[in-house]
Amino acid sequence: MATVRVIIKGRCERKEFTEPFRQCVEMLEGIGVTYRVNPTGTEEPADFVFFFQSYPHEFLRTDLARLRRENPFAPFFFILGVCCEGMLRTASPLDSPFYRYVHGWNGKETEQIRLFLTDQPSLFSLPLTAEYDEIAQWENPVELTSPLPKEEGTVKKCLILTHFGPFGNDSAMNRLLADEYEQLGYEPVFSGKTLPDAFTGTILADADNSPPEKILKTIQRLRRQFADNDFTVYVDSPRFDEKNGTIQAGVTRVLPKIR
Repeated sequence: MATVRVIIKGRCERKEFTEPFRQCVEMLEGIGVTYRVNPTGTEEPADFVFFFQSYPHEFLRTDLARLRRENPFAPFFFILGVCCEGMLRTASPLDSPFYRYVHGWNGKETEQIRLFLTDQPSLFSLPLTAEYDEIAQWENPVELTSPLPKEEGTVKKCLILTHFGPFGNDSAMNRLLADEYEQLGYEPVFSGKTLPDAFTGTILADADNSPPEKILKTIQRLRRQFADNDFTVYVDSPRFDEKNGTIQAGVTRVLPKIR
């Protein structure tokens, strides 16, 4: 394993940081990672930087800019004290999308950091320019991340909607869906212009580039007709709020087209 370097900045001895700091240090020592607390200089670029921030603007913009230049690829993770409440609502954004208030600390953060530092996919694998919805989508998934595999000993069909409302404008996408589900052991059925009165199996729909309001209305109409079916909708690049709205409209899951 290559040498991993971690920097810890701030007044981590404060009582409010006791538990997060203990868990972070215990995790780092558990995987054999050395760390430096408030170093005066930088020997080599760090792989990860913790900030235990006690109050707004404790870390000056000039200092953060220098740290970013010295550690261009390291996620900056801010653990925010109670005095930082409301900072993000007063036009004082952090120099990172990754942060957690101490009152919201639940221990899951250390596992995500451990995964990142051991070269495994984690929250901190997201780009340093990630936005709120991308972070929220990772932390609060509202859908399954892949199609359901076929159950052994059963014969299942999937109905691909090709000509209904805003769905199915891309025939190539419909064919890709059919191929993918065939690999999972399903028998794909294309709906054609007229939907069947009844269907037993999984329903698949390509949302294409349709306006969100049309997508939601069509989903609601479909859910009324096929109340008991597993129902998956594919969207180009769904945002977190769009996924939530689509789930609430009645689908089982929302999946991005590019995976």
